[in-house]
Amino acid sequence: MPWILDQREVVGRAFEDTQATLTVKGGVQNPLAFIARLGDLTRSTNFLWVEAYFKMLEHCSRVTHVGQQSSRELTLGTLATDILTSYMVLNERGRWSRYLVQPQDWELQHQRSANRILDTAAALGGTLIKACQFASTRPDILPVPYVRALSKLQDRVPPHPWSEIARTIKQELGRSPKEVFEWIEQEPVAAASIAQVHRARLHDGREVAVKVQYSEIESIIATDLAVLQRIVKLVACLFPNVQLQPILDYLKETLPLELDFKRETAAMTELRAALQHRTDVLVPAEIPELSTQRLIVMEFIGGIKITDRTALQQADISPHAVAQLLNDVFAEQVFRLGILHADPHPGNLFVQPGPKLVLLDHGLTVHLKPTLVHALSEMVQALLVVDFERLTKALAEAGLQLDKEVDITTLLQLVGVLLSGEQDTSAIDTSAIGQQLGRSIGHIPVDLILMGRALGLLDGITKQLDPSLDALEVIAGYVSHTQAAATNDI
Repeated sequence: MPWILDQREVVGRAFEDTQATLTVKGGVQNPLAFIARLGDLTRSTNFLWVEAYFKMLEHCSRVTHVGQQSSRELTLGTLATDILTSYMVLNERGRWSRYLVQPQDWELQHQRSANRILDTAAALGGTLIKACQFASTRPDILPVPYVRALSKLQDRVPPHPWSEIARTIKQELGRSPKEVFEWIEQEPVAAASIAQVHRARLHDGREVAVKVQYSEIESIIATDLAVLQRIVKLVACLFPNVQLQPILDYLKETLPLELDFKRETAAMTELRAALQHRTDVLVPAEIPELSTQRLIVMEFIGGIKITDRTALQQADISPHAVAQLLNDVFAEQVFRLGILHADPHPGNLFVQPGPKLVLLDHGLTVHLKPTLVHALSEMVQALLVVDFERLTKALAEAGLQLDKEVDITTLLQLVGVLLSGEQDTSAIDTSAIGQQLGRSIGHIPVDLILMGRALGLLDGITKQLDPSLDALEVIAGYVSHTQAAATNDI
């Protein structure tokens, strides 16, 4: 079945590429450029079929447990060769004659390459999904077509077979699922790139969620990171202006956190205790005797997905109240507790009547440095009073390396990238914005990246729940209240 699906996807993608090439604006007005464009299409389509073959081998290796590492390396290597060769040909042809390479050729190549990466990430999952999700938030690194295409990728992959999950549970607990649980659903309630979750009931009647890490996922991630490291180095050599190292640095920092289930349960327990004074927030409790390095058993907490406005309204829950609660809870996490649930995508946030907010999946729940918390507070205050000097100092305090001559417009765009939601990729000057940001900023600390990604997700959810709500005002109100309370205590 995966092989059939792969072939259908290849045919569909080849048709899209052909249509885009034939319908490019002004394409036939330049016959030589048009012929060269057809040559690019032919070469890329041939690579597309080779990539599909290696993807098929990778799918088969999941069943046979033979050759998965080599098939993933071949898939990624072929993809990289396809994309890099295409850009090198365009560069070389442009040196011969500007007549042979026009702006639409670059746009075509950007879109084609972005689609190749998107398809490969969806097929292989794991590290690549994480990489694409992060890359889609960095217009300072990648051209607009990449940002637009990769932002479509959801952290959802086809679930692994029950036989594998049952085997992992037995390996971790020394007992079969039937012995551990009164019942456990074989179909997962959620599946992601590293693990999947099953609903179950213990013999004492408690309903639980069972999060099971995929077998061999550590070695798969290690393989992917090693291959990506080679690709990043090659890109840096061939195209010095394209810096992909920040993507790799992010993956190296965050993936070990998500793989360590012991750390995740400790973080979940700590956040649950820190928020226990609130009756409007629910964090699952761990079942410690059944949790291991690769398995988490926790209380099952249901609810309505936070972005399901229709279901919320049917349950007589105000979307506006939910949006207010969401921003208030995360403001408290950051500015009072110094703890952040850094992966608040809609699949990890549920709502119960009240409203009550349910926080799930704590693989990226992390401690924040006091200096970062203070810097974020300063950023919020600076934005409210439009103090650009204060904003620049706050960004520097957060560890961001800025060009000394960065202008105000770029500064605001940078804050938008770091502390806002989805980027407006339809804007005419978005590409120029990304290039300007790339020239104006240096290294961005991973904790600031995590914060920026979390705030971006929160901003997107807030807009879906209540477009009229200004999340910055909610957060600023919390910051002002916290600072006032601290002053009174002194």
